Amino acid sequence: MAIANGACNRLVIGGTDRTRECSGKLLNTIYRNGRVGFYFVTDTGAALTFTGLGDKQVKPDPDTAVQPIDGVIFGYGGKTDRANAVGSCRFTNPYRKPGIVQCRADTSNGQFEASFRTDGNPPSVTNPR
Repeated sequence: MAIANGACNRLVIGGTDRTRECSGKLLNTIYRNGRVGFYFVTDTGAALTFTGLGDKQVKPDPDTAVQPIDGVIFGYGGKTDRANAVGSCRFTNPYRKPGIVQCRADTSNGQFEASFRTDGNPPSVTNPR
């Protein structure tokens, strides 16, 4: 799991703009099964996750990747809603200053979109077991 600090520039949940609630933290996970998740969190404790299989990533250049998204997960107050999705996350190398993550996905519950720019510092990386 990697945690990056910076600025959330856009957060749209089910077609509703929630940018003002978005926090300055972005989480990225890679699970053993190859699933990747980008977690955009709010100051109120909600989390929007864009998820897809990492082996489907396309790298247009050495410092950029495009991750196809097949699911969106929204969690708040102990409840979690998951929806099948069609979309992608485009992200740059977080070790080249600053890193950018832009995600967009369409679901039967509406459109989900998020954009984050790191503060230029490397992310903190942990390996929870």
